[in-house]
Amino acid sequence: MKSLDTNILIYAVNQGCSEHDRAKRVYEAMLDEPSQWIVADQVLFEFYRALRNPRILERPLDHAAALHQIRFLREKSGVLHCGYDTRFWKKVVVPLTASDRSSAHIFDRILAITLLGNGVTTFHTRNTRDFSEFPFKEIVNPIDG
Repeated sequence: MKSLDTNILIYAVNQGCSEHDRAKRVYEAMLDEPSQWIVADQVLFEFYRALRNPRILERPLDHAAALHQIRFLREKSGVLHCGYDTRFWKKVVVPLTASDRSSAHIFDRILAITLLGNGVTTFHTRNTRDFSEFPFKEIVNPIDG
């Protein structure tokens, strides 16, 4: 099972960025084989927020257009989806007690554990270092090579 990070979705829809073509190829591969891909609800919510943010997009979307984007991915694309399950709580929190990593890493941890708990083996992200501690079979940076 494959999945992708929010940054890949953002680059895929942002035609004005240099990362667009490479990210779009991942996005199209996902839509071509939706049963092989799963997207976490967390990623969809982050994507919605990014689509509306003028610091991220030169022409941010209004609420209805951003909602349309995430609803397409969640309800119409055929791509599988998953969400955080409270049974993962200890896997998220226990390692934090021994860690001095930044609090921002908690969202990466929640995402990784959610995806791994739902059978994801290959994860596409530009931020490979942020996910290197997690036992994905493969972490792919489709943007930088």
